Amino acid sequence: MSLVVKNFTGALQRGESFLRAKCALVATEGLSIHIKHTSARGRDINGYYRLRDRRMVLAVKRRLRYPRVAAYGIGTVPAPRRRLGSAPFRVVWFEERFTSPDDLLVFVAGHELWHFLCHSEQRRRDHETKANCNGFLWLREFRHWRGPPHPVAAIPLLPPRPDAVVVDSAAAEPLQLDLFAQEPGLRQGSSRPARGQ
Repeated sequence: MSLVVKNFTGALQRGESFLRAKCALVATEGLSIHIKHTSARGRDINGYYRLRDRRMVLAVKRRLRYPRVAAYGIGTVPAPRRRLGSAPFRVVWFEERFTSPDDLLVFVAGHELWHFLCHSEQRRRDHETKANCNGFLWLREFRHWRGPPHPVAAIPLLPPRPDAVVVDSAAAEPLQLDLFAQEPGLRQGSSRPARGQ
C-alpha cells in the first residue's frame, strides 16, 4: 500500500506539495497522513505519529495572525546543580518567526516525519529536540523552494541544530557558527520558551 495524504483543510496546498516531495525520498509504504485544522487551546500546531496504524496527523490552528513567533527546544546543555534533585541539563530553545500557515504545517510535518523515520528504523535518535531540528531544517528549505516540480533536499541522517549551521545560498556552503552564536531568534539556556511550545 502506498503513501496516502488527505488534506481536510481546503488550503495549505504548497505545504502539502513540499511534504509529498519529502516523503518521496524515503520509504513510506502504508503511511497515512491527515492534514487538518486544530482547535487545541494554547497551541498553534498539533501533530502525532501512531506506530500501530501508521497514521500521522498534522494540524494547524485556523485564523491565526501572522507573523507568529514561537520557540521550540533544539537541544540541551549541562546545568549547574544548585540543589539535590535538580535537572542536570537545561533545554536550549530556538525562536522562529512563522509567516504563514504553510510555514507551521511544514515545521510540524518535519517534526512528525522524524518520529516516523525513527520508528521505521530509517533514522536514529528519536528525541523531541531532534524532531524539532528536522522541522526547522524543512522550514528553512521550504522558504526557498520554488514548488513542484523542483526537487527537495535529501533528509539527513541527523538534522543540524538551527543555531549551529547557516547556509549561504549564494555559495551553497554551510557556515559553522559558535554553538551559541547570537543570531536573531536564539534563546539560550532558558527552561521554557518565550511563546509557542
